[in-house]
Amino acid sequence: MKLLPLLGAASLALASACQSQGPYVNKHWSERSVGPSMAQHFLGYNPQFDGNYRDFAWKKKEAINLTLRRHLFNSNPDNPFQPEEKSYHEPRPNNSLLPHPENYIHYEGLILGTATLAAGGVFFPIPVDSIIGTFEPGGGDEFAAGFHEFFNPLAVITTSFFYDAVGFNGGKDQSQATAVLEVQGSAPADEAQPPVKN
Repeated sequence: MKLLPLLGAASLALASACQSQGPYVNKHWSERSVGPSMAQHFLGYNPQFDGNYRDFAWKKKEAINLTLRRHLFNSNPDNPFQPEEKSYHEPRPNNSLLPHPENYIHYEGLILGTATLAAGGVFFPIPVDSIIGTFEPGGGDEFAAGFHEFFNPLAVITTSFFYDAVGFNGGKDQSQATAVLEVQGSAPADEAQPPVKN
């Protein structure tokens, strides 16, 4: 019987979290502070200081990667006596499942996936930070840009096979283009006739 009031309080907190905004994080006497306060305590995210959530989540993932690299592989990109690691200074990739699912799922998703494996017998990775970043404003466009980046080379290859199948060379033969211009009656600029005076 004590579980019902607890569930009601949790659902009230989550329902008010849907209506909250970043500027109300530190205003504790407002119902709008509940959602940002929960996000700050559960996720460590403060919108006033951390910027958008995708950048914040990527900084967390980079910190985890750096810690694992230092402790497990004895590699520190900040150490001047070790070779420079160029991937350490690259800009943040798209927050998308493709072309690099390891950046989207990351270790957090793998750990939550093992929890689903223990609970239900099915391994299902749940990348909470990446999913939150996807539903943030602009996150859906970035997610789609990752898919476009992955499938664009495939579209170019498919197009080239299509052009070869129908005998079209993509405009590489200039005599065809000139013939089309001559058929339409336009002449090149150096052969243009001067206007006739009456």
